Amino acid sequence: MVKELSRLGLSIVPVESCTGGGLANAITNIPGASDVLEAGFVTYSNRQKVALGVPAKIIEQYTVYSPEVARAMAEAGMRHTGSDVGVGITGSITRVDLANPGNSKPGVVYIAVKRGESCISKKVVFDDSGDRKEAKEHVIEAALKIVMEMIQ
Repeated sequence: MVKELSRLGLSIVPVESCTGGGLANAITNIPGASDVLEAGFVTYSNRQKVALGVPAKIIEQYTVYSPEVARAMAEAGMRHTGSDVGVGITGSITRVDLANPGNSKPGVVYIAVKRGESCISKKVVFDDSGDRKEAKEHVIEAALKIVMEMIQ
């Protein structure tokens, strides 16, 4: 993915919640990452999502765990950095979120990849009874595939 982004002259910004920076880490594990990644954000709380630029009204209307918020996260990252591709990831990995108890469904994550006016949003559902690290890796792999789908 890094090679393809670089070949196309595109930059990327991940805005992550439940993956805790795992997507940025995966990208920086690939040689040449500095050509395409200038910044990434971990916005674990609603407050930090809003501070980055996710409209509070979107969180209130759709809940923090929604494709709309994932898209708004991607857009906020793009606005903040000027990156060509934004990735927003929000969801609950293995437990109910005590800050958003009525909205979180363990094992359900929303990923949005935005480029220009195009956006691909996907709901990723997995067995939440497993290891958190494995679950996060599953979500990160899904996000990388969606990025490739967007840029090809």
